[in-house]
Amino acid sequence: MPVVASYVYRDGQRVREAPLTAEGLALAGDEFVWVGLVDPTDAEIDVLVQRFKLHPLAVEDALAAHQMPKVEVYGRELFVVARTALKIDDRIAYGETHVFVGDDHVVSIRHGSARSHNLLRAQLEASPLQLKKGPDLSLIHI
Repeated sequence: MPVVASYVYRDGQRVREAPLTAEGLALAGDEFVWVGLVDPTDAEIDVLVQRFKLHPLAVEDALAAHQMPKVEVYGRELFVVARTALKIDDRIAYGETHVFVGDDHVVSIRHGSARSHNLLRAQLEASPLQLKKGPDLSLIHI
């Protein structure tokens, strides 16, 4: 399943799951959502594009693996492409993580990456003071 995790946060705490629907992604003024996907479908991306007005050039890059690492700024949104590496037995598995960071959202998309963000999410949730700072400051460790 492409959606790995999708949660809403308020005051540094996870408050609920956030299904990829208009209702599920509806937020109060002091909330943000972190949606984590692996090899998402076009339909899942379309929901996020509509809800968060993701920039078309960044979306095009996020849908296609094999991007060069980069950081782009589109208005009030940051788009990052990072290469990942994970040692599995005697080999290294490479992948990519694409991240959109806006005022009320973080969308992380993995392509070919076996490395989950579960540990990062757990570390941030264990530190509500850091998570309380919002998506642009608390999730820069992705």
